[in-house]
Amino acid sequence: METHRVVWGAPLVSGNARAATGFAIVAAALLAVGLGQSWSVSLAVLNLCLISAVMALGVNIQWGYAGLFNVGTMAFAALGGLAAVLVSQPPVHAALAAGGGGMVITAGTACLTAALIWLTCRNLRPGGVRTAAVAVVAVGGYFAMSAFFDPAVKAIEAVDPAATGFLGGFGLPILFSWAVAGLFAAGAAWAIGRVALGLRADYFAIATLGISEIVIAVLKNEDWLARGVKNVTGLDRPVPYEIDLQRAGWFQDLVRSPDCPRPKPPRCSGGWWSIPPASS
Repeated sequence: METHRVVWGAPLVSGNARAATGFAIVAAALLAVGLGQSWSVSLAVLNLCLISAVMALGVNIQWGYAGLFNVGTMAFAALGGLAAVLVSQPPVHAALAAGGGGMVITAGTACLTAALIWLTCRNLRPGGVRTAAVAVVAVGGYFAMSAFFDPAVKAIEAVDPAATGFLGGFGLPILFSWAVAGLFAAGAAWAIGRVALGLRADYFAIATLGISEIVIAVLKNEDWLARGVKNVTGLDRPVPYEIDLQRAGWFQDLVRSPDCPRPKPPRCSGGWWSIPPASS
């Protein structure tokens, strides 16, 4: 006679069934919000759920598959927000005129300092002499950058601080920021990996948490870059606004019944989805 042994703690349902049940519960909740409150609210909640799902997938790949306990995920999310600002916002010409030159000189000084440190490490043998030389170059470069960076920051942040006070961006469509955000995240991941991948377990988690807090602190305090905690409002949307979509002629043709006469299109202005004004 066959016997079946029950393993305590084993899941009662398979992983696929558990996932299907979870999706069904979330779909029912979104449907209830849409029917009981507003479909706009339901879509906004769905958007946040998708963003959280993408972040959860990243954590699952790093921690679940690679075994890397990375708790610096919010740094990558912050860099994605920075990319959206730098790509989509128009440049603030007054701020560029006030401190743009100082920022260019600061960037050049930083590159020169990094090159000198690399040459020093390459040409000198490990030891006290090389350590002292690297320290001298780094400290000298820091003071040289500060001489141009601090006045430039003050000049930029003094330009209409209530509305701008930062350099702005490139004024491109916000869709380009998705690719730029990926490049920012990849660069940050490479830098973090070079520094912290030699650590394991709790030490790697502490290192990634510290690096994440450094990135967030820089974005909060450097108002010249993206206005810090003042926030940048009015970011473009990659899709049309609801009212513009409802007024668009092609959308009305798409949803209109063949038996329903076409209403007279209202005047509106906006992006590529708008209806052009009727000629007089």
